Amino acid sequence: MRTPSPRGRSTPTWMPSISSPGPRRRSASSTGWSRRSASPSSAPTVPTSGGRSTPSASRSARVTVHCSAACRPVFRPVFREVIAMDADAANSILGLTKRLAEFAVSFRLKDAPPAVLENARLAMLDCLGVSVLAARQEIGGAIARFAEANAAPGRCVVWGTGITTSPRDAALMNATLAHGLDYDDRNHSSTYSLAAPMAVAEDRKLSGARLLEGFIVGREIRNSLDAMFARRGSGIGPGAKGWHSNGVLGPIAAAGAVARTLDLDVATTLAALGLATASSGALTRDGGTMAKPFRTGHAAQTGLTCVLLAISGFSSDDTALEGRYGYFEALGPLSDDILASVGRDLGKTYNLAKPIRGKRMASCSASHAGIEAMLALLRDNTIKPADVESIDCDLKPYPLVRQVPARGYEGRFSMPFCLAIALVHGDVRAGYFSDTTVADPVIQDLIGRTRHAESKMLVVALKDGRRLEAPLGHPTDFTTRPEIEAKFRDCVDGILPKAKADAVVRHMRGLESLGSVRELAQVLAV
Repeated sequence: MRTPSPRGRSTPTWMPSISSPGPRRRSASSTGWSRRSASPSSAPTVPTSGGRSTPSASRSARVTVHCSAACRPVFRPVFREVIAMDADAANSILGLTKRLAEFAVSFRLKDAPPAVLENARLAMLDCLGVSVLAARQEIGGAIARFAEANAAPGRCVVWGTGITTSPRDAALMNATLAHGLDYDDRNHSSTYSLAAPMAVAEDRKLSGARLLEGFIVGREIRNSLDAMFARRGSGIGPGAKGWHSNGVLGPIAAAGAVARTLDLDVATTLAALGLATASSGALTRDGGTMAKPFRTGHAAQTGLTCVLLAISGFSSDDTALEGRYGYFEALGPLSDDILASVGRDLGKTYNLAKPIRGKRMASCSASHAGIEAMLALLRDNTIKPADVESIDCDLKPYPLVRQVPARGYEGRFSMPFCLAIALVHGDVRAGYFSDTTVADPVIQDLIGRTRHAESKMLVVALKDGRRLEAPLGHPTDFTTRPEIEAKFRDCVDGILPKAKADAVVRHMRGLESLGSVRELAQVLAV
């Protein structure tokens, strides 16, 4: 719902009007300036992070929260106001940017349950494996050419290659490789939460324990903000407008991860988070192209850069997320219940307490149910491509936005292509997503016979009249240590010598006791 603005513009009901500001008074409890309250002075209040209180009468009451930072009485002091929201939302997001910084600074491994530590180590190992594999695929060639022409000198390893470069360039290239095949775990935040802190840890010979802390902080910050994207399918929030969470939240997570790894103070971390918030953004439109993994690479490099800028003295707004004209307003409108849940449980519960979801196939997650259904049919039936009359399946038009791929790389976002290579090869391997496979007449014929059907079944109709059906269930993932270690070894087979692969697994099993992250990085070089 939108209400007319006094300036003639339509203003969302969740935003305070900034026109006709009315009289202002100097607050007795602060050096800042605030709008004179329209509520009775006896009304209940919601305390802000700076000690100022804001009228609120109940859970459903609307409040306008003013930031704690001082606003000089020139130009528009109202610029520093926080968006209007109900009391629960206000209690949740007041000072949220600072709370993220405080979490990053204060977190220690002893604060997390053992399951969080184990799942973090597994997520990191999975991320390293798929990165090494990507280094030998099409995107790895592009990364190598970029590095040869543009990379700064340094000692940080680009995983799965012989390239060494600066921490910032290593963060960019490694996080890009990590998402380069869409083979990283379904959360995707492992990419920048590992690449950014590992670059500085390697460069400065920091301990494995410090890297593990940074990784957990990055993952948890990212996931504490995920509620912003929770209702994309209902048309609510930035995801419904085409913003992608990895580019929007990734730089913030990466900055927090690096800040923890470098053991920074709250003020410097807060400045870095503000800079990262102001430097974020990515579009969903480019799924199926190399711009998608560039989001994670850009997030890692941006987060690291913002930390280095903050260390050098750069300042930023300390309410970049919740402040007026800040993240939540720019990417909104967001409902009060979403605002109330953002960041609410950070440090209280851990997303990493849940088993990681390591992918079984190097394609978009939305394709996996169809692939597994096709493989199930092949286990019980002999199906020759020439015998297929038609294939009916829910093609997931979103997020599978490249249904008829022009290139192999696009095939990861095409259900018809994924079903075709599963039927032809009896498996879906990273190497099948090539231009040669796309051009195969047999593959092209099967793509042309595949139709969209809003059904929970995959149906393959054969020319002899038979109909073979399999349910589109929930795709299975790798979650256990034996599964993740086996996937890692499969990814690096033929790229890393066995001795180096063994060393990576060994280092990751006991990461907390690793004296220098450089030891881990060196066995990831070829």
